[in-house]
Amino acid sequence: MSPRSIEFPTEGIGDGEVRLRLLREDDLSALVSALQGPEFGRWTRAPHPYGEADARAWFTKQAEIRSAGTGLHLIVADARDDSLLGSVGLTEIDWEELRAQIGYWVAQERRRRGVATRAVRLLAQWAFEALPLERLGILADSQNAASAGVAERAGFKREGLLRSYTIIKDTRRDMVSYSLLPEELPAQTAAPGAVR
Repeated sequence: MSPRSIEFPTEGIGDGEVRLRLLREDDLSALVSALQGPEFGRWTRAPHPYGEADARAWFTKQAEIRSAGTGLHLIVADARDDSLLGSVGLTEIDWEELRAQIGYWVAQERRRRGVATRAVRLLAQWAFEALPLERLGILADSQNAASAGVAERAGFKREGLLRSYTIIKDTRRDMVSYSLLPEELPAQTAAPGAVR
C-alpha cells in the first residue's frame, strides 16, 4: 500500500506554542541562516556550509517525496509570529510495514525551549491519526545527547544501540534506536488540530 501523496493540512497543526507547516518559498533565507551552525555538519547529512542552492534543492526534493508518499518534511514555526524554529519530518516510510522514522533539528538560538519535543509529539500524533502508521522510530547518534533527550521526552522508548549503523560525513556512526507505538503517545498539553 502506498498513497500517491501525503496530504498535510495547508494551515498546519499546532499546540499553541509551535506550529508545523509545509515549507514555503519565503522560508528559504531563514532556512539558510538556521543551518549555519557547526553542529549541522557534525550530526546531519545537510551540506556544510549550507547555502541558498542547498535550500532550493531541499525545497524541491521535499515536495517530490511528499507527492510520492515516501516522506514529509515540515517547518517548525513559532505559533505567535510564524518565524522558523526548525524542521521535523517523516522519513523512510514503509507502507507495507506501516512504519516510519522521525527526524528533526532546531535552530541554535531556539534550542533548550522544548521546541523539538513539542514538534515530535505533534507530528507523531498527527501521523498515527491521519496516516495508517503503526510504529514510529527515531535514530539518534550515540554521541548526540540532545537528540536522545528529545526522543525520550517525546515518549519514545529506547530499544538499543545499533553499532556502526550509518555513515554521516564519511564517518561510521553508532545510533541509538527509539520507537513509539500509537497507544504510547503522551498526552498533549493542547490538541494538535489544525490551526488558523
